[in-house]
Amino acid sequence: MKEKISQLILIGGGNSIKGGLDKGLKDKIRNNFVLGCNYAYKFFPNLTATIFVDKNFYEEQSKDKKFKNLPLILGKKHQGIKYLQNTTVLKTNDVKYFRNIKLGCYKSNLVGLFALSLGIYLLDEGEIYLLGYDYGAIGKAKDGRALTHFYQNQIKHRGIGKVNYFDTIGRADKDFGVYQNESKVHIYNVSLESKITTFPKLSYAGFFEKLDNKQYNQEELRHSIKEKLKWKLNKDWKYQQANFGMI
Repeated sequence: MKEKISQLILIGGGNSIKGGLDKGLKDKIRNNFVLGCNYAYKFFPNLTATIFVDKNFYEEQSKDKKFKNLPLILGKKHQGIKYLQNTTVLKTNDVKYFRNIKLGCYKSNLVGLFALSLGIYLLDEGEIYLLGYDYGAIGKAKDGRALTHFYQNQIKHRGIGKVNYFDTIGRADKDFGVYQNESKVHIYNVSLESKITTFPKLSYAGFFEKLDNKQYNQEELRHSIKEKLKWKLNKDWKYQQANFGMI
């Protein structure tokens, strides 16, 4: 796109998303630059792209007509998957974070980290807002399980209500600390109760005040994303071929 984009919204699955939905979140971010993780596509119909890293999630959702018809899916490259035509995959890197994703997108097992790494690369400069990045439970559900996802009573999957990983002491600081020296992109966590303390926290009221309210042609935006990733994939292929004789 010719117009410079300065804001990116990332939608996770945390329960704090409910606070935004109650305040008209869907309409306020319509036609913005928005990337949604996993099941977000079922609740936010106008996402710029859907992000995944889990093989089981992708294979299961590939049976869903709505998923098949999504305009753009971005995610982790797995062996043995027959990808849909709407899907672009990237290699991942769990060793060290690089903002230019030169060794792959950080990180392979957590879609929120993968989405943030990819988002920084795509935006390059500006502001990123993390929605639903609670990193654990916010309260208890009616059935007594930990309240971890905003769609908890509507979708069932193995991660709902499980908090062992997130409750590990220092886990959030360790996982998100790799971004603390980021200087070109300012990252905000729109979840006052989130366990992630690496970034400044905002209420939804504060988030809405910061939005520039610019709307974009989503097809043009997706084309720009694919072109940037196409260049990156071609560059990686040439580098690997030249240095390792492989692809």
